[in-house]
Amino acid sequence: MTHSPPGIQGRLMRGRLGLPDIVAQAVSGVGPVYSSLVFVPLIAGGDGGVGAGAGVTVCIALAAVVMVAIAWVFATFARQVDTPGSLYDYLNLSLGPRWGRAFGLLFYSCAIAAFLNGVLTLGGLGSDLARACVGVDVPWWACALVALGVIAWAVSRGISLSTRLQLGISIASMLAIGMFALWVVVHAPVGPGGAAHATMHSLRHGGVAGVMMGMVFALFMYGGFEGAANLAEESADPRRAIPRAMMLTIGINAGFYVIVSYASLAGNMFDPARLEEQAMPLLSLSASRQWGAPALHAALLALTLADVLAMIMAGSIAIARGLLSLARNGVLPPVLARTSAVRRVPVTANCMLLGGCAVVVCLIHALHAGHGTEGAEYMAVFVWLGTYAGLCLMIAWGATCLGALRYFSQPGHARAPCLRPAALVGFVACAGVGGVTLMQCGGSTLWVPVMIGLVLCVAVLGMRRHPGAA
Repeated sequence: MTHSPPGIQGRLMRGRLGLPDIVAQAVSGVGPVYSSLVFVPLIAGGDGGVGAGAGVTVCIALAAVVMVAIAWVFATFARQVDTPGSLYDYLNLSLGPRWGRAFGLLFYSCAIAAFLNGVLTLGGLGSDLARACVGVDVPWWACALVALGVIAWAVSRGISLSTRLQLGISIASMLAIGMFALWVVVHAPVGPGGAAHATMHSLRHGGVAGVMMGMVFALFMYGGFEGAANLAEESADPRRAIPRAMMLTIGINAGFYVIVSYASLAGNMFDPARLEEQAMPLLSLSASRQWGAPALHAALLALTLADVLAMIMAGSIAIARGLLSLARNGVLPPVLARTSAVRRVPVTANCMLLGGCAVVVCLIHALHAGHGTEGAEYMAVFVWLGTYAGLCLMIAWGATCLGALRYFSQPGHARAPCLRPAALVGFVACAGVGGVTLMQCGGSTLWVPVMIGLVLCVAVLGMRRHPGAA
């Protein structure tokens, strides 16, 4: 299904992107380097010490199988829809305008929350890098604002430049981190009983609850692959390139995650307790005398920062095009569909997203400066946004799988091979992970389910359907 051609002001540059550009957008949107470094200790220890232990690599491999099923559902939709709305367009098609609007708004609110979290993360990493390399204390908020300025410049220069920057950054960072991980794997001493013994012992000790908690974080590692679909209108052959890019992204990231997670375990003697004590285990190894040196640690930290920059650049591209699609269909104000005359990039959507995030960064600093908060100034906001984004992502993915079961079972639609089992696996996995995430809400995140309910209620009940909506 293709929407009717938009007006001149809402038209993107058609036919400019090939498969490498789409893959760069999808891989960068996942943030493979940052995700592989940060989520490994969470998978091992979970929340409150419940996790997969030394079975981190097994959890990541199982999550990859589930993600292949979810990506298959998205790819099936992408073969029929070549507009830039991504998940919103899929749900609009399968569940109808009302629920498509509701889950579409929920999904892009989740994407904006994840984007802001990425900006906060980059600010913190930039401050750490400046302190480690030159001994200068650069405020995190200054690094975050500089990053937003760089992204604003890149996305305003056109989609081709943005995707090629992402491709170069992703290749450089993944190669460097991957080579160091392989070096650790080759030279790591094997603990008593070997890796298989440690893995099985951890899995038996943690039981089903430990594996399930590990799977929660393992699935979050792949969030962002669906950003490939936001470039459908600018792709030369969207109905072939988008599905291929999605499946390639899952495969590339799964292989990379397995290598990094195994290296993190091997370098720590397959001791999950040591993993849980480190925020980024592989980077911690690069700073130790046994495995690395200060210069190597600084270089890998810089590449991790570059990977986060590519990740939030991909996020800004996907979100701006999603907002443009929602504006075209009357869900959001028409001004958000405005594109530049020459390069055809979403002008208003980019300004709203990047300018709004800059304001939020400044507000966080202004409200917390000098209050002596424990940890970074933005940590409380970071935790809340992360919980909101994770729960919304599972709801949106699950709704897409449910919509696929409904839509492709209707008369007149060709039965896509393996779609039904893939959609069932995806829906059950998303429901399970979403339920676990919901049960973990407490303290500052207790209001996350309430906020999600409010977004859905406003979208379903408080907005009129635009006459031209598909």
